Amino acid sequence: MQVAARLIEILRAAGVGYLFGNPGTTELPFLDALDGSGLTYVVALQEATAAAAADGYAQASGRLGVVNLHVAPGLANALSIVHNASRAKTPLLVTAGQQDTRLLLDAPILAGDMVKMTDGLTKWSYELRNAAEAPSALRRAIHLALSPPTGPVFLSLPMDLMSEPCDDTGAAPGPVAARPAPEPEAIARAAALFAAAKAPVIVAGDGVARAGAQAELVALAETIGAAVHGEPIHRRLSFPGDHPLWRGGLYPTATAVAKALERFDAVLIAGANVFTWLFHAPGSPFGANQRVVQIDDDPREISRSYPVTLGIVAAVRAALSDLHEAVAKRQDDSARAAARERTATLARARDEHARRVAATADAAASRVPIAPEYLMRTLATLLPPDALIVDESASSLAHVLRHLPFGAGSDFFGSKTGTLGWAMGAALGVQLAHPRRKVVATIGDGSVMYAPQALWTAAHRNLPVTYVVANNASYAILKSGMLTFGLPAAKRGVFPGMDLVDPEIDYLALARSMGVLAVRVDKPGGLRDVLARALAHEGPALVDVLIDRGFEAMR
Repeated sequence: MQVAARLIEILRAAGVGYLFGNPGTTELPFLDALDGSGLTYVVALQEATAAAAADGYAQASGRLGVVNLHVAPGLANALSIVHNASRAKTPLLVTAGQQDTRLLLDAPILAGDMVKMTDGLTKWSYELRNAAEAPSALRRAIHLALSPPTGPVFLSLPMDLMSEPCDDTGAAPGPVAARPAPEPEAIARAAALFAAAKAPVIVAGDGVARAGAQAELVALAETIGAAVHGEPIHRRLSFPGDHPLWRGGLYPTATAVAKALERFDAVLIAGANVFTWLFHAPGSPFGANQRVVQIDDDPREISRSYPVTLGIVAAVRAALSDLHEAVAKRQDDSARAAARERTATLARARDEHARRVAATADAAASRVPIAPEYLMRTLATLLPPDALIVDESASSLAHVLRHLPFGAGSDFFGSKTGTLGWAMGAALGVQLAHPRRKVVATIGDGSVMYAPQALWTAAHRNLPVTYVVANNASYAILKSGMLTFGLPAAKRGVFPGMDLVDPEIDYLALARSMGVLAVRVDKPGGLRDVLARALAHEGPALVDVLIDRGFEAMR
């Protein structure tokens, strides 16, 4: 069997069902081996879209995502998505065809040092040097991508090697027990701390979702009566958004986090980057007298930027389960009563907040153009409880997080790096991972134009993704940023290059040209019916919603 066929055989044995890609000359021997392999090739019309679809599939399924790209320029097109996968710790195998090794000395067309291009973004990057090592290299790549902490890997596949004979069993990598149990002594120390805490808080990171540990985190939070925040730049659903203890994501500056956490005496950080900031601010997010416990499966995350009282390197789900059991055993009647009282107090505050948020959206029901909060509240009333939301709405993100029904049965996926052009393709992968669930992509109009090619793939495969475009004809998030920084031009109302007008983009014509149902709504009275029609459509649909073009400073 030739190398290409053997590699495809190993991928199939490893449980890979989809190969995402954009074909090119150097990939032809590899793609030829797909015939009769049982592996489904999902073609995208641009490499970043292919990589984003593989990223979305891997995040939503928890399985290996695989994307095949076209030499150095194709890989370069996808690097922003690989950057996102690195930050999101996505188990992603990135492959690219390389020119014939006999030509590389002469710097042939399209060739480049792809190992060097990807090295800083992957757990391992390698270019095959001979046919014999190809199976071992692929098995190593798969193992590394899936081993905690998960993350992307890269293999360069020279086209001449793909046609050489290869003697190998074609078996998948063997199972590896790579989820360390937490040390009992560390769990006991953490349990003593939280059993005695008077005002505990939990910061839930995306690692909780990656570990499938939401239920364990809920049980622990309820037992100790802890408020729960999402980490700054949280882009997964690690705690139910409708739970009484949920307090939303932390604003991504050190001073804002310090203010949000200042009233708490004990802080548990689970599966989170500590912390990813948007803007610089002086100081530490933690108070001098706060006791901070951090749990993560990646030792590099423990005390990465700020010292903690106790760090626990372990599988996040096992550590939360053990900590919950240990705390429950240590609590006496008075501690349990205090936890119940904290929970009741937090629940009352949560209910009041939810009423205020809903009232604000309802009060905007007649505004023209449509208010983004009314758009998201209306969308929320139409979604099934297990809906999957893929977001890249930028200036509308706050309304997405406040209004959409992020209950225990739903899920949320966003760009970990803020990379524009990710969500259009990622929604395709999420839908393929969960073909029986409703996938909705909440997208800013500027974001659509980074990867409109995803619409063709959605139509080509008849994927019932509903793209809801919050259209304010601008990069409003950047205008808000200029106001936040107090820049002189912003004070004069000048925002260079941030208005998508003259001409405005016809998203309906764009979507229809690729075979996607497209409708526009510009009045709140028609919003519900238009959204309902798009959500019920059996194939892909795009709803262009003309929203209020106002903006304000970030806070």
